[in-house]
Amino acid sequence: MTDSNGNLSIDFLVGFTIFMIAFIWVATLVPNLFLGVASHDIDFDAVAYRTSVILAEDPGTSADETTPWEFQQLPSGKNNTKRFGLALSKDTPNILSLEKINRFFDSPASYTYPDDYRQKVIFGDYPYRFNISLNATGIRTWSVGDVKPENYGFARRVVKIKRASNATFDLTDKTKFNLTNWDTKSTFPGQILDGNVSFHKFTIEINNTQLLNENVTSPVTDPNVTLPNYRSAYQINPRYDWINITMIDLDKYQPVWTAGNYDVNLTDIKFEYITDFTGKDGKPPARFDLAPAASVPHTNFMYVDGELQPGKFADNVNNFTHLQNKQNVTFSFAPRFFYSAEDRGSIYVTLTFQTRGFTPENSGEWKGMHYLNTTSVPPWRYNYNTTEVTQPYLTDGVLEVAVW
Repeated sequence: MTDSNGNLSIDFLVGFTIFMIAFIWVATLVPNLFLGVASHDIDFDAVAYRTSVILAEDPGTSADETTPWEFQQLPSGKNNTKRFGLALSKDTPNILSLEKINRFFDSPASYTYPDDYRQKVIFGDYPYRFNISLNATGIRTWSVGDVKPENYGFARRVVKIKRASNATFDLTDKTKFNLTNWDTKSTFPGQILDGNVSFHKFTIEINNTQLLNENVTSPVTDPNVTLPNYRSAYQINPRYDWINITMIDLDKYQPVWTAGNYDVNLTDIKFEYITDFTGKDGKPPARFDLAPAASVPHTNFMYVDGELQPGKFADNVNNFTHLQNKQNVTFSFAPRFFYSAEDRGSIYVTLTFQTRGFTPENSGEWKGMHYLNTTSVPPWRYNYNTTEVTQPYLTDGVLEVAVW
């Protein structure tokens, strides 16, 4: 008699196999079935943290490698921005660029919320809503995005924001550096002061070679910041940083004999550049005209007693500014104003003043007078000398990314 105990029928095996396949298939679908009702707290927090890391620790990138994303022409160049990032560089995490901050938060007409921001900083296919804000001590609060709901994931980071340098030139500097005109017609040129000079050329030198290669850790004394790399945080880069020059006490530059009756006009501002300091054939190095970058207007960089002087010294415009009885002149050159200069050599900003003073005690007529002149002395230098130039410094801020 044949023993058939333990044998399984073909029908049972086929049915059991189909059941297992169906069970495995259903098991793989179950998590997705409840995805819409599951808690997203951990996911939102993770997305917020990841976004904060990108913004605070990455400088961002553009398709056009020669032009950083924050300097792309908008709105035409917004597609060249591949990823937003607010850090100065990869070497200085949590130290942010003010230029990038302004471009990121203040470009709603060019970068649209939420699409552009989601593609370039949030990433992912899920239609996240979000709000990104930055509160900077002593500056302002920026924000982009929706109003935050009752529940959301978030990440906050303490950051630093690099502030621009500023050079202030006053009457003591004029005396200290002997920046006055000399008699070039005398038997011994350069030894006799000549008051009868009507045009003065005052030159400011911005030495790219020194600013980009000099050790900037020595003059920096900020006990609140410990950095492995000081260069990006405190370096002055004339091509990408604001260059601010303020001349004060202008109403005190005239000689005593004018008795306050004088006339001063700023008639010309010339930008030049030298790449080779050695010169050739014993001749001094040649200076070449330096045109501001096409994306930066040639005008709107000069303020007199706090008022903008629009349209002054534009290309092919013969114009001048009256400075008599004025106290301050400020030049604020925006990032990329000097972009056509190289990372070596020197930029020269030469101001031409037309001056005259009245001499009632002597001839009772107008004649030239002492003012500002670097004709026979070196140019006044914009550098890391802390007694002449206020160095870049860092401001505290809090970056918050909220996602829901």
